[in-house]
Amino acid sequence: MRDGRSWMLLALMGLIAGLVGPFGTYEAVPLVPRVLYWIAVIIGTGAMGTLVAGLAERRLKTWFPLSVAALIGGALAGPPITAVVALVNLLAFGPDTPIGLLTLLVYCTAIAAAVTLLSALLGMRPKAAGAEVAAAIVPDEPALLERLPRPQRGRLLHIAVSDHYVDVSKEKGTTLVLMRLSDAIRETAPEPGLQVHRSHWVALAAVHRGFRQGGKPVLELENGTVVPVSRTFVDAVKAAGLLG
Repeated sequence: MRDGRSWMLLALMGLIAGLVGPFGTYEAVPLVPRVLYWIAVIIGTGAMGTLVAGLAERRLKTWFPLSVAALIGGALAGPPITAVVALVNLLAFGPDTPIGLLTLLVYCTAIAAAVTLLSALLGMRPKAAGAEVAAAIVPDEPALLERLPRPQRGRLLHIAVSDHYVDVSKEKGTTLVLMRLSDAIRETAPEPGLQVHRSHWVALAAVHRGFRQGGKPVLELENGTVVPVSRTFVDAVKAAGLLG
């Protein structure tokens, strides 16, 4: 959810829901409070659902097909999403009844499971005629990106070691992933790249220029990050044309 466009989309959906006034809120709540209520509900549930379902789906797809992992992940996100809605309802309307909370849990779980399943199925839809040619021109995204929530994915730029994690830098920002650098590098294909230091990997297309800083070779990436080049990898970096 670091992508600002995702937040804007959720806010827009909340605005539309506030204007429409579903579930009886059109008659029961004035316009401005109604819009604020639905923006809070949709942003809160969207953020919670993305976090919980995304984490669960990445773990579950090790044992299950993607569609099953998405369905279970969405269902697991149901209770936390219910808690978000119940909190907003408490602030807006007061406490709910146990039956009302149970009904809310059933609805939220079913909707979250359906949304994540639909998202997975759309991502797995069969290729249309001619798509095979397009796939040959535009390769599949790196497996490393599948570890990230969908809103945080984008073109790979740089991977760096951070304690027991790796910082995965994309066009949409940086995400911490719990894994070793060597494993992360194996999952960068088909993005052309090069390990330039025991703690750094760079995408070739992301390198803006190579130069020496304090007498030591470094690479400047398109996002302004300066990456050191160690002696072990300097010949490979020169062979790739990144350093003079």
